[in-house]
Amino acid sequence: MSGVETVIMVDWSARSAPSPARPVKDAIFVAERTAGETRVTYHRTRAAAVAALEAAFDAALAEGRRVLAGFDFPFGYPRGFARAVTGRDDPLALWGWLAEAVADDDRNGNSRWEVAERLNGMFPGVGPFWGCPAGRASGLLPMRGTARHGHGMAERRAVEERLRRAQPVWKLFTTGSVGSQALLGLPRLEGLRRRYGADLAVRPFEGREAPILLAEVYPSMLDAEVRRRQGPGEILDAAQVRVLAEAFAGLAPGRLDAMLREGDPVEGWIAGLGHEAELVAALR
Repeated sequence: MSGVETVIMVDWSARSAPSPARPVKDAIFVAERTAGETRVTYHRTRAAAVAALEAAFDAALAEGRRVLAGFDFPFGYPRGFARAVTGRDDPLALWGWLAEAVADDDRNGNSRWEVAERLNGMFPGVGPFWGCPAGRASGLLPMRGTARHGHGMAERRAVEERLRRAQPVWKLFTTGSVGSQALLGLPRLEGLRRRYGADLAVRPFEGREAPILLAEVYPSMLDAEVRRRQGPGEILDAAQVRVLAEAFAGLAPGRLDAMLREGDPVEGWIAGLGHEAELVAALR
């Protein structure tokens, strides 16, 4: 694989309204590392963040630069989920299904609770998705994970069994609710797939070469190093994507390629997991 000249890391958000004008935690931060320089930007909505990503991808393609873009939410679900929903084990077929099912407007208004209910209705018992605001719970979408039963899905992907700090993708509300981030993130990534076609590939699901690569990341994987490098007054979310972009950008091309190809082709994988020391060394 030829080298990647631009590394972009994205801290996503499942907010249901625009983030405040002044940067705050738990919003969207995008770090872009090109030619030894890192730029971090703050985005109040998912639509604004995607527009910025498209502009960055378009510029890279025009200039002949290869791009890696990492996103901090799960790219897949426990084995069997995609097949139950789409009839196939292909995780990208599930991305397509979600892109048609999820409504997510320019001001972050979205239908994730309704979509979670619809998905839960495809399974026996109660679940697997859970978590919602008080008063939003229903027979199809319980507030608490302990209310689920008999749905038949594993609680965690293999990668989450290995990284126990990572939350299960079924959790939609309160701290660490990556489930909502995935439900609102995967349709946006599917939009990028449709826009860029053969110029974009998703690791580890697609092995073909492309000038734009998408991968799942977990910024807290380098938590100690991030906190050591966090600047005065720098929001932790911003520091995480900045440091992660610099770490992946510092890898030799062959090592980066190998890391991106690791993992389960159905459930997905967190890029760089198990190689934390190598990523830290790449920063130096």
